[in-house]
Amino acid sequence: MILILFKLQKTRVEIYESLQEHFSDLAPSQSTVEQWYREFIHGNFVLEDAPRSGRPNISHNEENVNEMLDLITKDPHITYAQLEYETELSSGTINIILHKELCVRKLCARWISHSLNLQQKISRIDFCKILLKRFANGSSRAVSEILTGDETWIYHYDPETKRMSKEWVEEDAPPPTKVRRARSVGKQMWAIFFRSNGFVETVALEDIKTVTADWYTTVCLPKVITAGEDRH
Repeated sequence: MILILFKLQKTRVEIYESLQEHFSDLAPSQSTVEQWYREFIHGNFVLEDAPRSGRPNISHNEENVNEMLDLITKDPHITYAQLEYETELSSGTINIILHKELCVRKLCARWISHSLNLQQKISRIDFCKILLKRFANGSSRAVSEILTGDETWIYHYDPETKRMSKEWVEEDAPPPTKVRRARSVGKQMWAIFFRSNGFVETVALEDIKTVTADWYTTVCLPKVITAGEDRH
Protein backbone atom coordinates (compact mmCIF):
# COMPACT_ATOMS: atom_id res chain seq x y z
CA MET A 1 0.00 0.00 0.00
CA ILE A 2 2.85 2.38 0.77
CA LEU A 3 4.34 1.68 -2.67
CA ILE A 4 1.00 2.25 -4.42
CA LEU A 5 0.45 5.54 -2.64
CA PHE A 6 4.06 6.56 -3.40
CA LYS A 7 3.47 5.92 -7.12
CA LEU A 8 0.35 8.05 -6.83
CA GLN A 9 2.79 10.80 -5.82
CA LYS A 10 1.48 11.11 -2.28
CA THR A 11 3.78 12.66 0.34
CA ARG A 12 4.98 10.60 3.30
CA VAL A 13 2.57 12.46 5.57
CA GLU A 14 -0.35 11.79 3.24
CA ILE A 15 0.62 8.11 3.01
CA TYR A 16 0.74 7.77 6.80
CA GLU A 17 -2.60 9.53 7.29
CA SER A 18 -4.24 7.42 4.57
CA LEU A 19 -3.03 4.18 6.17
CA GLN A 20 -4.21 5.35 9.60
CA GLU A 21 -7.63 6.17 8.17
CA HIS A 22 -8.12 2.78 6.48
CA PHE A 23 -6.28 0.38 8.83
CA SER A 24 -6.38 2.17 12.19
CA ASP A 25 -4.41 0.13 14.77
CA LEU A 26 -3.18 -2.28 12.10
CA ALA A 27 -1.47 0.49 10.15
CA PRO A 28 2.36 0.66 10.14
CA SER A 29 4.04 3.29 12.31
CA GLN A 30 5.15 6.65 10.98
CA SER A 31 8.82 5.62 11.20
CA THR A 32 8.10 2.52 9.08
CA VAL A 33 6.33 4.63 6.47
CA GLU A 34 9.26 7.06 6.35
CA GLN A 35 11.77 4.22 6.09
CA TRP A 36 10.01 2.70 3.07
CA TYR A 37 9.46 6.13 1.56
CA ARG A 38 13.24 6.73 1.63
CA GLU A 39 13.83 3.34 -0.01
CA PHE A 40 11.43 4.20 -2.83
CA ILE A 41 13.00 7.67 -3.24
CA HIS A 42 16.38 5.93 -3.83
CA GLY A 43 14.89 3.55 -6.38
CA ASN A 44 14.69 0.44 -4.20
CA PHE A 45 11.31 -1.19 -4.88
CA VAL A 46 12.15 -4.69 -3.60
CA LEU A 47 9.50 -5.66 -1.03
CA GLU A 48 10.89 -9.06 0.04
CA ASP A 49 12.89 -9.36 3.27
CA ALA A 50 16.64 -9.09 2.71
CA PRO A 51 18.75 -12.06 3.88
CA ARG A 52 20.20 -11.47 7.35
CA SER A 53 22.16 -13.30 10.04
CA GLY A 54 19.22 -13.66 12.43
CA ARG A 55 18.02 -17.05 13.59
CA PRO A 56 14.52 -18.61 13.44
CA ASN A 57 12.34 -18.58 16.53
CA ILE A 58 12.87 -22.31 17.06
CA SER A 59 16.06 -22.01 19.06
CA HIS A 60 16.91 -25.68 19.54
CA ASN A 61 17.05 -26.60 15.89
CA GLU A 62 19.93 -28.50 14.33
CA GLU A 63 21.39 -25.38 12.70
CA ASN A 64 21.81 -23.58 16.04
CA VAL A 65 23.28 -26.64 17.74
CA ASN A 66 25.80 -27.18 14.92
CA GLU A 67 26.76 -23.49 14.92
CA MET A 68 27.33 -23.55 18.68
CA LEU A 69 29.46 -26.69 18.36
CA ASP A 70 31.53 -25.03 15.61
CA LEU A 71 32.11 -21.91 17.73
CA ILE A 72 33.30 -23.73 20.86
CA THR A 73 35.44 -26.09 18.75
CA LYS A 74 37.24 -23.21 17.04
CA ASP A 75 37.63 -21.27 20.30
CA PRO A 76 37.31 -23.37 23.50
CA HIS A 77 37.74 -20.17 25.58
CA ILE A 78 34.73 -18.39 24.05
CA THR A 79 32.48 -16.72 26.63
CA TYR A 80 28.70 -16.64 27.00
CA ALA A 81 28.68 -12.99 25.93
CA GLN A 82 30.60 -13.81 22.75
CA LEU A 83 28.27 -16.74 22.01
CA GLU A 84 25.26 -14.44 22.41
CA TYR A 85 26.84 -11.93 20.02
CA GLU A 86 27.78 -14.55 17.39
CA THR A 87 24.50 -16.50 17.42
CA GLU A 88 21.99 -13.78 18.38
CA LEU A 89 20.42 -16.27 20.80
CA SER A 90 19.41 -15.60 24.40
CA SER A 91 21.64 -16.67 27.28
CA GLY A 92 19.00 -19.18 28.40
CA THR A 93 18.88 -20.81 24.97
CA ILE A 94 22.68 -20.92 24.79
CA ASN A 95 22.81 -22.55 28.22
CA ILE A 96 20.33 -25.26 27.15
CA ILE A 97 22.19 -26.01 23.91
CA LEU A 98 25.57 -26.21 25.67
CA HIS A 99 24.51 -28.38 28.59
CA LYS A 100 21.52 -30.35 27.27
CA GLU A 101 22.23 -30.70 23.54
CA LEU A 102 26.06 -30.68 23.36
CA CYS A 103 26.64 -31.92 26.94
CA VAL A 104 29.72 -29.77 27.49
CA ARG A 105 31.07 -28.01 30.56
CA LYS A 106 33.69 -25.31 31.06
CA LEU A 107 36.71 -26.32 33.13
CA CYS A 108 39.94 -24.61 34.15
CA ALA A 109 43.09 -25.87 32.43
CA ARG A 110 45.47 -27.91 34.60
CA TRP A 111 49.04 -26.58 34.51
CA ILE A 112 51.77 -29.05 33.54
CA SER A 113 55.51 -28.46 33.47
CA HIS A 114 56.27 -30.10 30.12
CA SER A 115 54.45 -31.25 27.01
CA LEU A 116 56.24 -34.44 25.93
CA ASN A 117 56.31 -35.78 22.39
CA LEU A 118 55.61 -39.44 21.64
CA GLN A 119 59.29 -40.51 21.61
CA GLN A 120 59.94 -38.87 24.99
CA LYS A 121 56.95 -40.68 26.48
CA ILE A 122 58.12 -44.02 25.07
CA SER A 123 61.64 -43.48 26.49
CA ARG A 124 60.21 -42.85 29.95
CA ILE A 125 58.06 -45.98 29.77
CA ASP A 126 61.04 -48.09 28.70
CA PHE A 127 63.16 -46.77 31.57
CA CYS A 128 60.38 -47.50 34.08
CA LYS A 129 60.16 -51.07 32.77
CA ILE A 130 63.92 -51.50 33.31
CA LEU A 131 63.59 -50.27 36.90
CA LEU A 132 60.63 -52.56 37.59
CA LYS A 133 62.57 -55.55 36.32
CA ARG A 134 65.73 -54.62 38.23
CA PHE A 135 63.93 -54.10 41.54
CA ALA A 136 61.42 -56.98 41.31
CA ASN A 137 58.40 -54.77 40.57
CA GLY A 138 59.07 -52.77 43.73
CA SER A 139 59.24 -55.66 46.17
CA SER A 140 63.02 -55.37 46.52
CA ARG A 141 64.13 -53.47 49.63
CA ALA A 142 66.75 -51.72 47.54
CA VAL A 143 63.96 -49.58 46.07
CA SER A 144 63.88 -47.44 49.22
CA GLU A 145 67.55 -46.55 48.70
CA ILE A 146 67.01 -45.08 45.23
CA LEU A 147 67.47 -41.33 45.32
CA THR A 148 65.92 -39.45 42.42
CA GLY A 149 66.80 -35.88 41.56
CA ASP A 150 66.09 -33.33 38.90
CA GLU A 151 66.74 -29.67 38.25
CA THR A 152 64.11 -27.15 37.34
CA TRP A 153 63.73 -23.42 36.96
CA ILE A 154 61.26 -21.95 39.44
CA TYR A 155 59.67 -18.91 37.81
CA HIS A 156 57.82 -16.12 39.53
CA TYR A 157 55.41 -14.12 37.43
CA ASP A 158 51.99 -12.47 37.34
CA PRO A 159 49.84 -15.54 36.67
CA GLU A 160 46.75 -15.84 34.51
CA THR A 161 43.67 -16.31 36.65
CA LYS A 162 41.92 -19.68 36.81
CA ARG A 163 38.83 -18.17 35.19
CA MET A 164 40.87 -17.00 32.19
CA SER A 165 42.01 -20.56 31.51
CA LYS A 166 38.53 -22.09 31.41
CA GLU A 167 37.60 -24.10 28.30
CA TRP A 168 34.47 -25.86 27.04
CA VAL A 169 34.89 -29.67 27.17
CA GLU A 170 32.56 -32.66 27.00
CA GLU A 171 31.04 -33.82 30.28
CA ASP A 172 33.02 -37.08 30.40
CA ALA A 173 36.28 -35.55 29.14
CA PRO A 174 39.27 -34.98 31.46
CA PRO A 175 40.22 -31.41 32.47
CA PRO A 176 42.33 -29.59 29.86
CA THR A 177 46.04 -28.99 30.42
CA LYS A 178 48.20 -26.01 29.61
CA VAL A 179 51.97 -25.63 29.57
CA ARG A 180 53.07 -22.52 31.43
CA ARG A 181 54.60 -20.08 28.95
CA ALA A 182 53.94 -16.72 30.60
CA ARG A 183 56.70 -14.11 30.67
CA SER A 184 58.40 -14.44 34.05
CA VAL A 185 59.46 -11.64 36.34
CA GLY A 186 62.41 -13.70 37.56
CA LYS A 187 63.62 -17.27 38.00
CA GLN A 188 65.75 -19.45 40.26
CA MET A 189 67.29 -22.87 39.51
CA TRP A 190 66.55 -25.58 42.09
CA ALA A 191 67.54 -29.22 42.37
CA ILE A 192 64.84 -31.42 43.94
CA PHE A 193 65.53 -34.88 45.43
CA PHE A 194 63.15 -37.60 46.64
CA ARG A 195 63.00 -41.34 47.22
CA SER A 196 60.21 -43.91 47.45
CA ASN A 197 59.09 -42.77 50.89
CA GLY A 198 58.81 -39.11 49.89
CA PHE A 199 60.60 -35.80 49.62
CA VAL A 200 64.25 -35.52 50.72
CA GLU A 201 65.67 -32.07 49.97
CA THR A 202 65.73 -29.07 47.64
CA VAL A 203 68.94 -27.18 46.92
CA ALA A 204 69.06 -23.77 45.26
CA LEU A 205 71.63 -23.07 42.57
CA GLU A 206 73.23 -19.88 43.83
CA ASP A 207 75.40 -17.43 41.86
CA ILE A 208 76.17 -19.73 38.90
CA LYS A 209 73.82 -20.21 35.97
CA THR A 210 74.50 -23.84 35.03
CA VAL A 211 74.46 -27.09 36.98
CA THR A 212 78.01 -28.52 36.98
CA ALA A 213 79.65 -31.67 38.35
CA ASP A 214 81.61 -29.57 40.84
CA TRP A 215 78.41 -27.98 42.18
CA TYR A 216 76.81 -31.41 42.54
CA THR A 217 79.73 -32.98 44.42
CA THR A 218 80.77 -30.07 46.65
CA VAL A 219 77.49 -28.24 47.31
CA CYS A 220 74.44 -30.23 46.40
CA LEU A 221 75.02 -33.89 47.33
CA PRO A 222 76.44 -33.19 50.82
CA LYS A 223 73.23 -31.34 51.69
CA VAL A 224 71.08 -34.12 50.22
CA ILE A 225 72.96 -36.88 52.07
CA THR A 226 72.71 -35.00 55.35
CA ALA A 227 69.01 -34.42 54.85
CA GLY A 228 68.47 -38.10 53.97
CA GLU A 229 70.28 -39.27 57.10
CA ASP A 230 68.24 -36.91 59.26
CA ARG A 231 65.01 -38.34 57.85
CA HIS A 232 66.15 -41.91 58.52
